[in-house]
Amino acid sequence: MPGLYVHVPFCERKCKYCSFYSLVNHESMIDSYLDALETEARRLESHLQLKTLYIGGGTPSVLSLSQWKRLISIITSHFDTSALTEATTEANPNSITNEHIRFWKDNNITRVSLGVQSMNDSELITLGRIHDSVQALRAMELVNTSGMNLSCDLIFAIPGQTLRTWNDSLHTVMKYASHISTYQLTLEPDTPLARELGDTDLNAQGYMFYRYAQYILPRKNFIQYEISSFAKENHECIHNLSYWNHDDVIALGPSAVGYIDGIRYTNPRTLSEYVSGGEVTCEELSPHERKIELAILSLRTRYGIKREDLLPEIEHALNSMPDDLFIKKPEKISLSKRGMRLGNSIWSELIDL
Repeated sequence: MPGLYVHVPFCERKCKYCSFYSLVNHESMIDSYLDALETEARRLESHLQLKTLYIGGGTPSVLSLSQWKRLISIITSHFDTSALTEATTEANPNSITNEHIRFWKDNNITRVSLGVQSMNDSELITLGRIHDSVQALRAMELVNTSGMNLSCDLIFAIPGQTLRTWNDSLHTVMKYASHISTYQLTLEPDTPLARELGDTDLNAQGYMFYRYAQYILPRKNFIQYEISSFAKENHECIHNLSYWNHDDVIALGPSAVGYIDGIRYTNPRTLSEYVSGGEVTCEELSPHERKIELAILSLRTRYGIKREDLLPEIEHALNSMPDDLFIKKPEKISLSKRGMRLGNSIWSELIDL
């Protein structure tokens, strides 16, 4: 069974570090977006039984209740959601409401992924976030008391961030969430924050914060199951594991990327192109490319890569690296904690094989 990803490309305001495609001042565009989404879903319609559903963005929680009703109707009209093992929506602390929570629960959403990013107000201002720590706390409590699973995103290596404020953010979020994703701030070209900070190197500071997360989260029963993700037992994000396992994922919406039977496809990048029926681009991976990509993706996770899936040149490359980067077992190879910290360097050795 495939997963389904739906991209909702609207935000109340663009964050200073964000390079993803999204639109502000969007109220007049949402109906056109939903019309185009329904057209795409109808074109793909096969009533496939879905394993997972992930509604991301953008900020899906900016949709009104009536818009959410139509969005869910589009999904359930064209796909079979009766056997979902997980259904997730992303949300921001400033836009999530009691009405959202009730609607999501009534429509079998099981998991909310909340963009907390930090529990320090000055760090949130640096990032250009629209919420503050009080709103983040309220939003976490709202999801927590609903009975839905809560996942929270946090960012490290923010200018001005200290180990003390990072520790405070981690400990606050751990009280509410069963899943925490930690991301190093990256200065993407042409973003306001990159222009503000210029050539600032965040890597050394990032290494320290990431290592601290690897130290403290497992002591609170959060298992690092993926390079950026920590979860309590049985609370891993099943949808995201589909990407790392090279499973099929159908994608709807502008700039959404799907993967079916070795073919990766990308929808028209902008909403205007998407609404006007723009071209979908496809890339068919060769068996060799699939093996390389599977190795890189599998090594993102604690489950690692099965030896039966290893190309000889991949195994040779891994064996040429320091042993303490890996946990080697007869049936698989996975990254150690240190290997996770140096993951980018390891993957760069594999990508051109």
